Amino acid sequence: MRAGLPNLVLFFILVLSSACMTLKSSPDLESLAIFKGDNEIAAYTVEVAKTRSTRKKGLMYRKFMAEDQGMLLYYRDSVRMAIWMKNTFIPLDIIFINKRGEIVKTHTSAEPLSLETIDSGEKVQAVLELNAGQIEKYGISVGDRINHKKFLTVL
Repeated sequence: MRAGLPNLVLFFILVLSSACMTLKSSPDLESLAIFKGDNEIAAYTVEVAKTRSTRKKGLMYRKFMAEDQGMLLYYRDSVRMAIWMKNTFIPLDIIFINKRGEIVKTHTSAEPLSLETIDSGEKVQAVLELNAGQIEKYGISVGDRINHKKFLTVL
C-alpha cells in the first residue's frame, strides 16, 4: 500500500502542474456585441490581441473555435491593413472596424491557408475574426456598430 503512495503523489503533482500551465496560457476573453441601429444582432466572446506578436499570429495554427467566439485584433492607432490566412486552418469571416466602432468592410469565408491578401480599404482600428458564416447568419454589414470597451460607442 505504501509503495503506491509515491505514484499517487506524482500523479497529483502532474495534474496540478498541467492545470496551472493551462490556466496560465488561457487567453483573456471579453464580451463583444454587434448592433444594427439600436438592435443587438450578434454577441461573441472574443480574445483580444493587443500586442504586435499576438496580432501577427491571430488565429494561426488553431484547428477549432466555438461558434460564439472570435478574435479582435486591436491597434493603438488606426492603420490601413491587409491580412492573409497563412497557417490559419479555420475558414473565417473578417470584419474591419474604424476607431468609432463602425464596421467599414466585411469579407466572408476567407479561405484557410490562402496567401491572398484581404485589404481593409481604409484606416481601421481593429479587425474582428469570426467563424465563416457569421456575417451571413446575422446579416452583419457595413455601418453596423461594435459594442466593446475598446471603442467609444454610444448606442
